[in-house]
Formats: sequence, C-alpha cells, structure tokens
Amino acid sequence: MIMNLFAYFAGTIITMPILATIVVYLAGVKVFRHKWKAVHTAVNWTTFLYIIAVGTMLKIMFGNSFSGIILAILLAMFAVIATVQWKMYTEVVFAKVFKVFWRVCFLLFLLLYCLLVLTGIVLH
Repeated sequence: MIMNLFAYFAGTIITMPILATIVVYLAGVKVFRHKWKAVHTAVNWTTFLYIIAVGTMLKIMFGNSFSGIILAILLAMFAVIATVQWKMYTEVVFAKVFKVFWRVCFLLFLLLYCLLVLTGIVLH
C-alpha cells in the first residue's frame, strides 16, 4: 500500500514537473520570504524532473530511448559553457559553470517539455 502511494506520487511528480516547480516555489517563498531566492530554489530542485520527463515523453511518443542523445547534449552544453567562461575570464570556476549549466538546462528542458506536451495533444 505504501509503496503504491510512493509510486503514484513519484509518477505524478515526474510526469507533471510544472506542478512540482510551483510547489517548491511556494514553499520557497514561505521559507525564504524572498521571491527570487524561491525561484532559484525551484529551478535548482526541479531541473532534473524536467530532464527525466522529457526523456520519458520522447520514449512514449516516438518509441525510442533518447537518453544517449540527451546525455550528449548535456555534456556538450557543459563543455560550451566551460569554454565560454575560460575565454571570458581565463579561469574556469566549475561551481559557476555548473550553476549556469543547470539554469540553462532548466530553460531548455522546460521549453522541450512544453513543446512535447503540445505535440502530444496535437498527435493524440
């Protein structure tokens, strides 16, 4: 019984990451009392959910696993961000690179998630 509830909860969060983002944002506003800190917290905590949701939606819609392609895109983005930081500042601070990378991932996968939802609605 408890495992079923956990599975349903995890499935809901993975298939509806926008709901998780809103919940984390509202909790962040209550805890931090600062809207931008709450936004950053929501982005940091839900980016992985968007990556998983996009991979799952691609597999369901097209029947193939795109995890290798997603991983290659993530690695390429990280390399590009690290190279840009190296060219601009002649020093690579990986904490800053990862922060920018994670926020870009959020924006990219949020966009892909929305596009896949719209595509799924149109196709089915």
